[in-house]
Amino acid sequence: SAKPTLPTNFEVETWATLKSAITAIFLKRPDSCDLEKLYQAVNDLCLHKMGGSLYQRIEKECEEHISTALRSLVGQSPDLVVFLSLVEKCWQDLCDQMLMIRSIALYLDRTYVKQTPNVRSLWDMGLQLFRKHLSMAPEVEHKTVTGLLRMIEGERLGEAVDRTLLNHLLKMFTALGIYSESFEKPFLECTSEFYAAEGMKYMQQSDVPDYLKHVEMRLQEEHERCVLYLDALTRKPLIATAEKQLLERHIPAILDKGFVMLMDGRRLEDLQRMYSLFSRVNALESLRQAISSYIRRTGQVIVMDEEKDKDMVPSLLEFKASLDSIWEESFSKNEAFGNTIKDSFEHLINLRQNRPAELIAKFLDEKLRAGNK
Repeated sequence: SAKPTLPTNFEVETWATLKSAITAIFLKRPDSCDLEKLYQAVNDLCLHKMGGSLYQRIEKECEEHISTALRSLVGQSPDLVVFLSLVEKCWQDLCDQMLMIRSIALYLDRTYVKQTPNVRSLWDMGLQLFRKHLSMAPEVEHKTVTGLLRMIEGERLGEAVDRTLLNHLLKMFTALGIYSESFEKPFLECTSEFYAAEGMKYMQQSDVPDYLKHVEMRLQEEHERCVLYLDALTRKPLIATAEKQLLERHIPAILDKGFVMLMDGRRLEDLQRMYSLFSRVNALESLRQAISSYIRRTGQVIVMDEEKDKDMVPSLLEFKASLDSIWEESFSKNEAFGNTIKDSFEHLINLRQNRPAELIAKFLDEKLRAGNK
C-alpha cells in the first residue's frame, strides 16, 4: 500500500517545533511543548528519511549557541579564579544542554547516526563543536591553562585552592581530547622548573634528614594531586619529574653532606628513608659505594691504631654489630649491601698482615679461658 502522503510543510513545521525547544534549552527558558510531542516529531522525521537534514539543522543550532557562549568568555574577568569559574559554568551548561537535546532526539542517535558512517553521536558532536570554538578563541584556552597552572603552583606554596574547580576543568580538557597537548605538557614543564628551584634552595638550607622528609612529603602530595584532580595518565611522568629534580640531581650532594653523619649517629629511620627514596630513582648503587667507603674509612681507624690493639677486636665486633642492625632495619636486608659489608670487613681484617687475625685468636682464647662461652 502506498505511504500516506505527508502534509505540505510537514518538515518545516515539525522542525519549527523542535527548533523552538532547542532554543529554549540553550536560553534556559521553559518550553511550552511537552516532551512526548518532541520525541514524536523526531521519530516522524526519521521515519520519513529526513534524519540527515534534521541532524544538520540540530548541529547548526548547537554551533551557533556554543560559539556565542565561548565568545562571551573573551575579555572576561582579569581575576583568573573568577575566569576559571566562568569557563566551568559554560562547560557545565553545555553538558547539561547537550544531554537534554540528546534525550529529545534519542531516536536520531539510534537510527540515522548508527546507520551512517562517520557521523558523530549528538553528544560527540557537541564536544567537537566546543573544541572547535575553543580553538577559535585561543585567548580563552590560554587563560584557562594559565589559571590552572597558577592555582596548582599556589597549592604547592601552601595556599588553599578549589580542587573541585580544578577537577572539573581538567575533566573538560580530557573530554575534549586536548588534555595532554594543551595542559599536561606545560604542566610538566612548570613542575620541573618549580622543583628544580626548590631542590637547589632546600639542599642549601636544610640538613639531609629534613631534606629527605621534605622530598617524601612532596612526592606524597603530587600523588594526591593525581587522585584528586589530575588525569591518571599524568601520575607516572609527574612523579618522575619531581623525583628527578628533588632527588636524582642531588644524590652525590645528599651522600656527601649527610651519609657519614647518619651512619655515625645510627639514625636508623633516616637511613631507611634514604634507602627507600634512593631505590625509587635507581640510586642504590651510589648508596652501596658510600657504605663500602664508610666501613673502610671507619674500620681503618680501629685496625691501624697500634696504641689500641687490646681494644681492636671488641671495637670491630661492636662496629660489625651496629652495621648489621642498620642493614636489617634501614637497608631492608638488601643482599648486595650485605655482601658489601662482608667484603669491606674482610678488607679491614687484611689491612695489617696477620695482626688482626692474631688478635682475634688471642681474644677468643681469653674469652674461652674466662669460661665465657
